[in-house]
Amino acid sequence: MNLTIVIPVLNEEEAIGSTIQRCQASVSKIIGLTSVEEVEIVVVSDGSTDRTEEIAKSFTGIQVVVFEENRGYGAAIKAGWELCQGDLLAFLDGDGTCSPDYFVDMCLLIEKEDVDVVLGSRMGKNSKMPKVRRLGNTLFAMLLKFLSKKNLTDSASGMRVVKRSSLNQILPLPDGLHFTPAISARVLMDRHLKIAEIDIDYE
Repeated sequence: MNLTIVIPVLNEEEAIGSTIQRCQASVSKIIGLTSVEEVEIVVVSDGSTDRTEEIAKSFTGIQVVVFEENRGYGAAIKAGWELCQGDLLAFLDGDGTCSPDYFVDMCLLIEKEDVDVVLGSRMGKNSKMPKVRRLGNTLFAMLLKFLSKKNLTDSASGMRVVKRSSLNQILPLPDGLHFTPAISARVLMDRHLKIAEIDIDYE
């Protein structure tokens, strides 16, 4: 089983280097503690105008995709997924707010409970999410719970793992920032799909 990690970025020259380093450092943990045998890391620069592309290309062992013009957060993730052949498809924001080490627990949860999507919930006690965003996420999660009768605390999380075999049931997905809540809504409203979450620290 292979894991593809996509890092969508737009003008993240201050954080992208450390984010790539942290992802590369987590590879041995992911392979050592889960059934994953290979990890691919793909950075998709979504129309960046700073040094993001230059910094990403300075790393070996990863792939870098460059959009000359901004196409959207969701479009960047989908392009990374299409490029690689991972059985598990993951993504992580390039701003360094979440630790890629959590991919270990997320992959294990998919293995043990056979869920289609696992996300990292930023709503726990160690989260440093601004109060306004926390309120918005809570309200949208309450709406989804009302409609689907299923519980989810962070419907817009930017750290997830998705089974490729479930992707056709989840697609189509939008190109913009509403890519993440759209995944949550599609899975919650489909009685054949399962979603789960783990608490993660958010910086």
